[in-house]
Amino acid sequence: MNRSRRGTLSEKIAICYFVEQGLDVFDSCQDTGPVDIITFNPITGETKCWEVKSENFRLTGPKKGNRISRGRRNIKFTKIMVKFLIK
Repeated sequence: MNRSRRGTLSEKIAICYFVEQGLDVFDSCQDTGPVDIITFNPITGETKCWEVKSENFRLTGPKKGNRISRGRRNIKFTKIMVKFLIK
């Protein structure tokens, strides 16, 4: 599976998870925005911004099998409280 499809699948899995938790979920309509998903808890009124990352592992080299660390996609949005969800 190519990277784009894997990322889209991870986002859809995250959306399903949040809906099962009883949250209202808002998906991003842009490819390059600061967040992927916004969730709203109708009971507490809490809103959270999420950036979804797909988990990747090194395939070759001395660190083969180790998880590859992924940082924030867009550093200029550091004032927004963005939580990471790694699938």
